[in-house]
Amino acid sequence: MNYCPSRTPGDPPLHTLLRRRRLELSLLQADIAEALDVSPECVTMWEGGRRRMELSKIPRLAVALQIDARELCVRALQEFHPAFYATLFGARDITPASIHPTA
Repeated sequence: MNYCPSRTPGDPPLHTLLRRRRLELSLLQADIAEALDVSPECVTMWEGGRRRMELSKIPRLAVALQIDARELCVRALQEFHPAFYATLFGARDITPASIHPTA
């Protein structure tokens, strides 16, 4: 899983990046829907930014899109739940790379 949606200023919203990644992998919305046990309409709404993705779906979505699950989770918290993100990480500007454990 090489791809990771690290956030930088000016990045498009997460839903846009997820759609791009799905298309890069030549996957259909139906493929994602099946992997996550949701309807294709649900995936359409996520990708259109009309519905927030449930955080419980992140692990399976990360596998389906070959995205680092930790970084996807941080990005989703930043965008969908900023107050919760701030509570967890404080006022610092936490990047997904900064939460990876070091070896």
